[in-house]
Amino acid sequence: MHKAIFLGLATADIVYYVPHHLHNNEKIKAERQLAYAGGPATNAAVAFAAFDNEASLITGLGHHPLAYVAKHDIIEHKVILLDGTDQPKRPPVLASIMVDLSNGDRAVVYSNTDLRKLRHDAVTETTLEYADLLMLDGYYLPQAIQLAGWARMMRIPVVLDGGSWKEGLDKLLPLVDYAICSNNFLPPKCRCSAEAIDALAQFGISHIAITRGGAPILAHLDGATHEVPVMSIQPVDTLGAGDIFHGSFCHYLLEHNDFLLSLERAGEVASLSCASLGTRAWIEQAKFA
Repeated sequence: MHKAIFLGLATADIVYYVPHHLHNNEKIKAERQLAYAGGPATNAAVAFAAFDNEASLITGLGHHPLAYVAKHDIIEHKVILLDGTDQPKRPPVLASIMVDLSNGDRAVVYSNTDLRKLRHDAVTETTLEYADLLMLDGYYLPQAIQLAGWARMMRIPVVLDGGSWKEGLDKLLPLVDYAICSNNFLPPKCRCSAEAIDALAQFGISHIAITRGGAPILAHLDGATHEVPVMSIQPVDTLGAGDIFHGSFCHYLLEHNDFLLSLERAGEVASLSCASLGTRAWIEQAKFA
């Protein structure tokens, strides 16, 4: 069993599966509806725990009734929830998601995340005690920077899920060991993935990857960029695939200590997750080696 700390966003998600995306002024009946926890760090923690690992999630949910949708799902999937919100009576971040069943594409509407904060005591110097890895998704940056600094001193690897550029990340990046980013992650003045890789390398990050949906993953290490193949599938639902990729990557990195192999294996799990509805069904279907 491996142990990892995940710090980042948790949301309460309601997902509607529709025959096609809506046109202007159109009403449509959903073929299916699901409700569970979302957020990059949250889905990654669930994926990591699915490999029979110990995953602890530090986030902000609070005591509002809507928060229990997310809390129940997180706890049900054996993730240790550490709720450090500084506004416990406030509703959690809510997301309404429509998935087009004809092609697996998704559209997301969510409430504001910028003003969400954690208490100052949400993390302490003992938070990383016994942890094998720290994963961050770019949210709750003050605590992320604090934890990453402690992890660096303790020689605990720090993995960043870079979904998109966020103000203040320049203070976190020098503390990151593995930056696994989407092709939407573009630091200031960067116009493409190649420039993003160069910018991340200038922060001293030794292992960099850019995921590109169904296209091969760009992986940069030892000064060279490689392409890691991605398993070809017919997607049913791409929701959360990137998050599941990150959680799986953390597992395989601790299991094999091989960057390229971990990317390849995580890509296989993420592809598998796209073949079923929702962000949890793949767990029952997967057979882990």
